[in-house]
Amino acid sequence: MSSQPPTGPPSGPVPRPSGPAPGPPPPSGSGAPRGGPRRKRTLIAAGAAAVVLALVVVLVVSLGGDGDDDGGGSAVSPAPTDTKAAEAAAHAVATRVALAPPDWGSGFTRHKPYEVDPAPESLVRENCEFASRPSRIGTLASLQRNVTETASGIAGTSEVKVFADEATAKQYLADARDNIHRCPDQFRGKERWNGVREATPPQLPGFDELVSEEGRQVVSANGASVNDLYVIATGRDGRNILSAYVVGKADLDAQIQKHATDSLQKMHQRLEQQPEAAAGR
Repeated sequence: MSSQPPTGPPSGPVPRPSGPAPGPPPPSGSGAPRGGPRRKRTLIAAGAAAVVLALVVVLVVSLGGDGDDDGGGSAVSPAPTDTKAAEAAAHAVATRVALAPPDWGSGFTRHKPYEVDPAPESLVRENCEFASRPSRIGTLASLQRNVTETASGIAGTSEVKVFADEATAKQYLADARDNIHRCPDQFRGKERWNGVREATPPQLPGFDELVSEEGRQVVSANGASVNDLYVIATGRDGRNILSAYVVGKADLDAQIQKHATDSLQKMHQRLEQQPEAAAGR
């Protein structure tokens, strides 16, 4: 999948990683997950030659990132000079754009955890395991809000990501699309998803790019058999990424699709009203 499942029923809670998601040892031969060991930055302050070496190390790290991306998500932009100010402005945008329960419609309530901030990125490993990782370099804000509708059992997540520049946002969306096409059948612990595919995105104006994903969850986090449909509608506007994730019983297909489209559209309308977002496009 290209996004974290909602934390309400039927998917179960999504863990917040404290570091890169653990994974199985790389398989032998071809097909091993991309990425490598994390480089350690060492400052050598003895003599002119050491100073030169330190400058070279800094340059390499700035251009290449940490290298521990585990399949996509490479750093494509340095952090802005005034990082704290940029992050504060981006977080203000994300807080105002992400949806609250009333925005989803009557009957929706907060689900614990209601907010995940910062929200991790998703990845699908080479063995088709769905996992999480911390945000890439150049991410200024990444916020999720989770809701659920008791009557129908539909759960939803609105997610807003703001990047330092448009190039990083484009790369994020390209990586998300790669996740969709990595494996039609995916797993995480006991959970199982089948029929993961890229679908036709909703026709919404104002976005630079739109991507839609669909699939079915067939086993829940506790190992029970289920038949749930999920839809992820994602749009990019400049350096901003908006996503609406909705999941529920398969026979509620029309409602699930509508919630995903309406939620993405509502977030985009709010984004256009934010002066900080307009200035950064």
